[in-house]
Amino acid sequence: MPGPSTTADVPWLSGQDLLDEIAHTRTQPGSLAFWHIGQSGFFVKGGDTTMLFDPYLKSSDRRTFEPPVSPAQITAVDYVLCTHAHGDHLDEFAVEGIARAAPGARFVVPPAAVQQMAELGIAPERILAAAVDEETTLGPLTMRAVPAAHGDQSTPVAEYVWEPHPERGYRFLGFVVDLNGVRVYHAGDTTIFPGMVDRLKPLGIDVALLPINGRDWFREQRGVIGNMDYREAADLGHAIGADIIVPMHYDMFAGNPGSPGLFVDYCAATYPGQGFHIPIRAKRWLHLK
Repeated sequence: MPGPSTTADVPWLSGQDLLDEIAHTRTQPGSLAFWHIGQSGFFVKGGDTTMLFDPYLKSSDRRTFEPPVSPAQITAVDYVLCTHAHGDHLDEFAVEGIARAAPGARFVVPPAAVQQMAELGIAPERILAAAVDEETTLGPLTMRAVPAAHGDQSTPVAEYVWEPHPERGYRFLGFVVDLNGVRVYHAGDTTIFPGMVDRLKPLGIDVALLPINGRDWFREQRGVIGNMDYREAADLGHAIGADIIVPMHYDMFAGNPGSPGLFVDYCAATYPGQGFHIPIRAKRWLHLK
């Protein structure tokens, strides 16, 4: 499969150009580098360690833009974290391709997704079932999973659940990861649920990556299970004491958008002094603690 277009064709880094920038980036202690690759996907680099959250890299006529990189090109990633089994978060095409291209990569998924990963041919020692509310050390990073409130069914009304399934365990997670002296919360797909603020606030989160596409009855009738909207993302990020709030999950599907502009207006007006950042597609940005 040919790689995505080069920078001569699109106004942002893509393909090997993007991966070369990631490979050559070194961050000082107390800092991380981020690259947003669409939807909830982020490369994160701290020191010599590279993480990849929720890579959605399959071509589709539903996408508003082509994947910036091919899975087969991703030969240097240490950890791939997938928040849940929906195809724009645990993309089987991306996971299989990365597993082949980067044989040292490990994959962190909710307990309910472990069997799915095994069926993709990924060796058991490369799969980690994330333990909720427990710290796990993976080389230079420390990680804990937290519940997310999401669902699979949209009729008669959407069911947003954050408790574990009685047989499969947790299906929907967020990840709180410490790397290079910075603590990042990737919320995955979630609405706000009882106890969420109390669970997150004591963790001292530096960067909160939060969905803003919202949800409504009409989208749910089309099978689109939504998330918090731009107001809720700003409210949540501020309530948990995040240093920087970063909106995500707003740019991939024309029928399920969010507005980072509305997020900026609301956050700046409601919480003066609250830090936030709007990531430019596939452009490196640094967080300094």
